[in-house]
Amino acid sequence: MGTIGNAKPQGIGSEKPYGPESLHILGPDVVTEGIKSTFECSAKCSPNCTYSWTVDGEIIHGSGLYMTILDLKSQVLNCVAQNPATGVSASINKTVQVAEGPLNVTITTPKMLVGGDEYTFVCSAVCSPSCNYTWYIDDQTWKNSNEVHYMTPAESTSVTVICKAQNTLSGLFMESIHTVLVAQGPQEASIRGPSAVMVGATVPFYCFANCIPACNITWRFEGKTLSGDPVSVPILEQEKSVLGNMLDVSVESFFDTQLLQCTVVNTLSGKSYSITKVLNVTDTVGVKPITATQPRANSSYSLQCVGAEQGSEIQWTKNGEALSTSDIHFSDNNAILSFEPLHPSDSGEYQCVVKLLGKTIPGIPYQINVIYGPVTAEMTISGGHQVQSKLINDLLLLAGSSATFTCSSECYPACTYEWLLEGNVVSTDATFSISSASVATEGVLTCTATNPDVQTLPISSASASVLIELIDGPKNITISGPNSVQVGVKATFECSAVCTPPCFYTWEVYGKTLHGSNFDLTISKYVATETLICKAENTFTEKVATADVIIDVTDPDWCGC
Repeated sequence: MGTIGNAKPQGIGSEKPYGPESLHILGPDVVTEGIKSTFECSAKCSPNCTYSWTVDGEIIHGSGLYMTILDLKSQVLNCVAQNPATGVSASINKTVQVAEGPLNVTITTPKMLVGGDEYTFVCSAVCSPSCNYTWYIDDQTWKNSNEVHYMTPAESTSVTVICKAQNTLSGLFMESIHTVLVAQGPQEASIRGPSAVMVGATVPFYCFANCIPACNITWRFEGKTLSGDPVSVPILEQEKSVLGNMLDVSVESFFDTQLLQCTVVNTLSGKSYSITKVLNVTDTVGVKPITATQPRANSSYSLQCVGAEQGSEIQWTKNGEALSTSDIHFSDNNAILSFEPLHPSDSGEYQCVVKLLGKTIPGIPYQINVIYGPVTAEMTISGGHQVQSKLINDLLLLAGSSATFTCSSECYPACTYEWLLEGNVVSTDATFSISSASVATEGVLTCTATNPDVQTLPISSASASVLIELIDGPKNITISGPNSVQVGVKATFECSAVCTPPCFYTWEVYGKTLHGSNFDLTISKYVATETLICKAENTFTEKVATADVIIDVTDPDWCGC
């Protein structure tokens, strides 16, 4: 049960004896295991009653009871009040429930938070019969759950979490407070090092940033991702060291500028920050043209390697590859490179590489863009039906249909284009479109590609053409030929119609079908008249038109008897 203290004695008065009356026990209905509790038994008595308690079979005298319960079993407290003068007694029972805790209130959280992420915090405690939990975080309150889902503010540096566990029976509570740091950074990222580097030299660069808990640092230079080496650099004026990363940079070829990038990533949050430093590249060796005119196809052109010291070995590359010797000549110890003549395929980046006393110095390259073209003009067509022809190709379009034309040609600088429809300019782009074919869009369409280099004399150009026609007919079908024929004498008849493309013709004569726009008729015996029928068919639209003619037949030898 626990421990029980001594009861207090009561004196005897001089009034007329009465009682005990209104017997009651003062004290809590619920006690906490291991915590001392006080109970008081009282009644109206004259003289003052004497009191005794019975708790778990043990009798204690006195009106006050002090007890500490060490188990969770409920206790029945019995108090007996007796009038010492009359011997009259009364008793009363009180059932006391026993609660445990809250004890060992603990908050479980991640070691560190990431701003903007959601986390689950768990609160636990030793409680009997149970505990209710209340959370307090950043002026927010959650109740009735031992778990809380919390969204970390993006700008927080730390979060203070308070959990209150309250026994549902006793009402006693206990709080636990836990502060969790929030991942910070990267902040104050910087690259330290010179702003200019020389081709062939190796220069160290340092990247620094502030991160909680830590940062990963990587570099990017000349299209490659590099790791560098961790370093700790003293900052004397602040009397502390800064953690960073060092990268040895070596520029192997010349560019006016190179970009050196440092990327810092927080190891917990994954947040990253990149900083870029522009490096000016210097070089003592380079390539320059010594021909005054622009590089044009079929003309001579020369380059010179400048800055090489006496006795240097000079090698040339084009687009990073060794040069072939076709139509290329070297002179002056390879210092001068000449083209005899230039071809369009000679366009590219030329570099001289100087070797002296074991050192290799790549020179500043020079880009040649050979001016040439247009070689030929090509027209591609989307839409309609194309018909190949020896003189000019045809494009057949249905009325209201659409077509797109594209003109292209090999040319440097890029060609300009002009479209003419029946001699009228309709476009100056590389493409031309007909959205709804009509009579107005019929005719010869020509695209002309022109080199825009004004110094190219004569101005070079190339053209391609197509004849655009509307699919039409048959209409206005007619039969031409004599009105009468003589027996035994050949006569020629022709069927014609307005038709694009040309119609296919068939004749009905003597119950027979003949093909072609013309046919020869010879009547072998006399009849008064003969009927000729012609049918014209457009094979694209499958439309048909017919015409017929009645001719008279004559025979000088026929007597009619």
